[in-house]
Amino acid sequence: MAFIKKFALLSVLVVCLFSCKKEFNAIGLNMEDELLGTDMDTTSIVAYSVLYDSIITTNLSNQQLGELHDPIFGKTTATVYSQFCMSGSIPYFGEDPIIDSVVLTLQTSSYYGDTSAALIFNVYELSEDLYTTTSYYNNSTSEHYYNSLLKNPGTSYYVRPNTNILIDEEILSPHIRIPLSTDFGQRLIEESDYWLTDDDLLEDFKGLMISATSSHPTGCLFSCNMTSSLSGIVIYFHNAYNDELSYTFRPSVSGVTYNNYNHYEYSDADPDLKRQIINHETSNISRLYVQAMGGVRTRVNFPNIHNKFAALQNRVVINRAELIISNYNPNEQMFTHPSALTIQGVKKDGSIYYIPDDEVLSADGFFGGSYNSKTGEYKIRITKYLQQLILNQGDLADYFYLVVKGSGIHPNRLVFHSSNPETGYESQQLRVEIAYTTY
Repeated sequence: MAFIKKFALLSVLVVCLFSCKKEFNAIGLNMEDELLGTDMDTTSIVAYSVLYDSIITTNLSNQQLGELHDPIFGKTTATVYSQFCMSGSIPYFGEDPIIDSVVLTLQTSSYYGDTSAALIFNVYELSEDLYTTTSYYNNSTSEHYYNSLLKNPGTSYYVRPNTNILIDEEILSPHIRIPLSTDFGQRLIEESDYWLTDDDLLEDFKGLMISATSSHPTGCLFSCNMTSSLSGIVIYFHNAYNDELSYTFRPSVSGVTYNNYNHYEYSDADPDLKRQIINHETSNISRLYVQAMGGVRTRVNFPNIHNKFAALQNRVVINRAELIISNYNPNEQMFTHPSALTIQGVKKDGSIYYIPDDEVLSADGFFGGSYNSKTGEYKIRITKYLQQLILNQGDLADYFYLVVKGSGIHPNRLVFHSSNPETGYESQQLRVEIAYTTY
């Protein structure tokens, strides 16, 4: 008779099931109707939150901008560094061009925080070259000149990602329009006489650093796509033959745009979070944390996994294993949870890799990770990973990192229950549910 056991690691649920006639490859796939009993074990997983090392933010699908004041994670600012290029053709401004205005436009698609928070932008010209052969990270910075390019420094702006804008009787999708100095635009016009390629342009104009601050108690971050047709530097001008002309310099798809995320060393973060990520405490933890933007991830350890199966001498097949994460505050309105979480596997040399269950490597669609609003849970399949870990295959470390999926482009964060949750939340503890077969 084959024994099938289903249990949760962390709150390890051990369930003895028996089946004499089922085919071996079907065992463990639909066992809820055969549940006989449970046993609890809270020693098999150790989890605690840690800081990210860094993440690459070069040329992602969108960028974050703004300043956020989170009561749990503290202050975060998001800054964009970007090159610009010619928009399809060599700029020609005609005879006797005169600047009317210069506007930096930034397409907006979503926000995080409070849209009633005013943002004050800072725009500076880069003094340092950006290179397409260089990887830029969330903690990277580039040198810039300190004279502001803004026409009206200190002006407040409000993010309206769901409000279209009427420009010259044309309705355009949501974006922010920031007036720049006409002296800056005049300089671009004069230097453009010597530009035949984008490389020529970048010799004279290396790009912009764009940031925004907010004194609002909550603040706001917003997502923008720098390569959108609504993002760029628009020069409005007239010349001897035409009164209404414009030319746009756009961030280049083939150039460099990257995000810097500053978390200010979590100096004003919640004491419980600081206890883990700053003081590196790993015991008496009831809450765990993950934050996008290269902020915080949670290390999930399996220190006793080999002892758990030692008596079986590796004669075990993992039929199903799921990591289950429960949202600590599913009703949070302002600082909303991530739409999905994922896992960073770790090898014994410390290198990061995709675990074999990851959707990048598996076509079965069972990896999971998406948030279930009805249960307030995330479920991630780690069946193949756990099998390899038990059998000592692949030179794997006995831990992985739980992270926000799309951490470079999303601002979300999550507080969730640990394996030792607060009283009254035992059913929502972090756990791994496993169904396995011995032979």
